Amino acid sequence: MAIRPSGYMPQLDSLRTFAVMLVIIYHWFPTGEGINRLPNGSIGVVIFFVLSGFLITRILLQSRDLIQLGEYSFKNTYRNFFIRRILRLLPLYYLAITFVWLVLPDASDIDEHPLVYYLYGYNFLLNKTGNWADILSPFWTLAVEEQLYLIWPCIVLLVPKNYFRWAILAMIVLGIASRAYGYTQGSLDGVLTPACLDTFGIGALWAYVVVDHPNSIDSFLKKLTIAAGLALLGFVGLLFLPNDHLLAVLFQRTLISILALFIIARASLGFKGLVGQVLNSSVLQYFGRISYGLYVFHMLVPSYGMKILFAISNRIHLSLTLGYWSHRFVSLLLLLVVASLSWYLFEKPLQNLKRHFIQKRTSELVS
Repeated sequence: MAIRPSGYMPQLDSLRTFAVMLVIIYHWFPTGEGINRLPNGSIGVVIFFVLSGFLITRILLQSRDLIQLGEYSFKNTYRNFFIRRILRLLPLYYLAITFVWLVLPDASDIDEHPLVYYLYGYNFLLNKTGNWADILSPFWTLAVEEQLYLIWPCIVLLVPKNYFRWAILAMIVLGIASRAYGYTQGSLDGVLTPACLDTFGIGALWAYVVVDHPNSIDSFLKKLTIAAGLALLGFVGLLFLPNDHLLAVLFQRTLISILALFIIARASLGFKGLVGQVLNSSVLQYFGRISYGLYVFHMLVPSYGMKILFAISNRIHLSLTLGYWSHRFVSLLLLLVVASLSWYLFEKPLQNLKRHFIQKRTSELVS
């Protein structure tokens, strides 16, 4: 019988590193050339979504069981969950968009629609404008996650245990159906939350197995291995189709999600051998811990941070001449520095505040 994943799963941090690096590659290098031939941006984003679906649902399902036992209250569970997500995501997000609004307004649509960004509705605006040149364009994924956090806890906590699998199935079907509807409307980007539901639902499926059916872990992993093999074949087949082909729009994201779930499920249990040695790397795990900062700043550093670096080098009379690859290498080093500073000086101190919003037993609240 497979070991049930519990507590901190360090190999998942390494997967975050690979996910954010795929997004960086997608935005920093010409699309369809060299190391950017695959849909790296989509792959990286889907890995993040599937990870969130698993981790968030797992936490909520564990709280749901205690709510049903009368040990937790729904109100306090939802409040604590949402506040903890706010502390993790909102401060850095608001810092970045405020910086762009004040310093780089011409690089973003935020100057014309500030409230849309501040109210986490940017994915709606991007779906309307299609302006991927916006320096904040990657933030559509953050809007999707925050919108999901408003409704998904209610579904997980309130849907009866015996019916929850149907909620997951509905999410997966709705995600594909939403992209089908978008296709009929000429919207192929899938940046609205309904179009992303299958990725979260597939991640939630692993949480459902782990929490509600731990005795089925082995059999589920065997089925998942077969599904991942078929998904890989399907994904490769879709690469030969245009990006705007109906099959690519409908199923590429789902197939990537299945492949991501296969890796995430195995990593949550702990890979062994060579793969385990790689994912157990302290360097990769550290980059995974600062991956949110890497994601938030990865568009700002090469376009604005490097300008500051060149200005400083000129001020101290140090000639800094960089070619194509050296520019990206230095940009990556600078990004790691900025994300590390963000983690230690900004994100981690705010993370420590989460201890004030730890779930308490109903008996403790009454007393």
